[in-house]
Amino acid sequence: MKKYILALFCSCLTLVLLTSCNQNKKQLRQLVSELNSECPIPLGAIGQMDNALYNGRVVTFNYSVSGMGSIDQIKAREEQFHQFMLDNYRNNSDEGFRQLLEAIVAADADLEVVMHLDNGESYSFHFSNSELKNNMPQIEGDPESYLVSAVESTKMQLPISYGQGMECSQIILDETAFTYIIECDEDLLNMDEMHQSTVENHALMVEMMTGSVDPSFIKLMSSLRATHRALRYLYIGKTSGKEAVVEIAPEELK
Repeated sequence: MKKYILALFCSCLTLVLLTSCNQNKKQLRQLVSELNSECPIPLGAIGQMDNALYNGRVVTFNYSVSGMGSIDQIKAREEQFHQFMLDNYRNNSDEGFRQLLEAIVAADADLEVVMHLDNGESYSFHFSNSELKNNMPQIEGDPESYLVSAVESTKMQLPISYGQGMECSQIILDETAFTYIIECDEDLLNMDEMHQSTVENHALMVEMMTGSVDPSFIKLMSSLRATHRALRYLYIGKTSGKEAVVEIAPEELK
């Protein structure tokens, strides 16, 4: 009788575990389907998210990106890219993404991120389930390491066009600030007017940052606050060399 009861208990336990596993996979399929309904999702100058796939073992995010350089350039900074993505995932404040990441972990799935470059090449980053589990959103990363990774990753996308004759050509991280250097076409932009409007532009940028829901930007601001750095935009006229600076102090980066 004891053997029968033990066997029955084990069978019931197995059934519960299988049912739970199936429910987790079902939820993950639903969340991936919901994500796909929103695709393609624009990501600004970097490109877009094309789609997401789930084969029962691995969730795949497909991105079309521009300005990332060649495969060899990505391989040279693979570890930095990998860590930068993990830091973004674990500090992502978007509730929908948090649910998706938790569902991937609960379903015992891995994550594959595929970057389709504008030169026709593609490169994949693989994140194991245990790696994701140890890097859930509520875990805080080291802000200094995050900033270094952000700079290195963004440099590979340069130059980045912002339209209206503005192009980010360089990013500098020093002890006092995270600086975007933006070259301006003076056939389209008047540097004297830009210099005179720095106070107005400062107010507009602070308002924009306060209302931002972009997880990467939120993480950038929190890392700058934590390391007591300002966020600086240095605009330089390509012809005259005239400058206009908008600097947001660490305490303003909310």
